[in-house]
Amino acid sequence: MTWTVKMADARYDGYEEGFDEGREAGIQVGIQQGIEQGIERGAYETKLETAKAMFLDKIPVETISKYTSLPLETVLELAQEI
Repeated sequence: MTWTVKMADARYDGYEEGFDEGREAGIQVGIQQGIEQGIERGAYETKLETAKAMFLDKIPVETISKYTSLPLETVLELAQEI
């Protein structure tokens, strides 16, 4: 085997290793982003459920917005759904 062939093989091996490492890193980033989005969605859903319960207890929409950190428009829309 010539020196040129050995160098080409070494470059290819390095490429494969780098590609595998990059793919694994990308998968890990994707998993982390998915977890973060799930947590955010769960927190938002909890706020909506809390707002519904507060609305059913006849708490003013301004107060609901204040304590749930939901925009007043969102609380008003939610009030129309109930």
